[in-house]
Amino acid sequence: MADTLPEDFRLATRHIVMERDLNAAGNLFGGTMLAWLDEATAISVIERIGYSDFVTVAMDNVNFKAPGHRGDLITFYSRVVKTGSSSIVAETRAYVEDHATGARREVITCRITYVCLKDQQPYAYFKSPEYAGWRARQTQ
Repeated sequence: MADTLPEDFRLATRHIVMERDLNAAGNLFGGTMLAWLDEATAISVIERIGYSDFVTVAMDNVNFKAPGHRGDLITFYSRVVKTGSSSIVAETRAYVEDHATGARREVITCRITYVCLKDQQPYAYFKSPEYAGWRARQTQ
């Protein structure tokens, strides 16, 4: 692509904008974009922490930079910003990428906070033996 991503961002997922995703003006619904953004970030977090029982508690610094249009391929990149004992904050950016020309247009950026759960209660996963074991297996 024409420009590079900031350090530590990794591919999370992609979506193609379909007719059903558009509002009356022909732009991607903001709510659809936010759902895709949350899903992409969750996928990235699961892959990076080895745990999937968490909930979204905040979406901050949501910045819609450009609309999506029918046929756009939107690519989501994410990175972990910080972790607490039960929480994790990730930043995600989405781009429309023209694979023929290499041009990239930023569509949205956001920070999302998730809280790990166990038995429907906040769980200090990042201080748990479960997380320590998962991390040890990743370095082998």
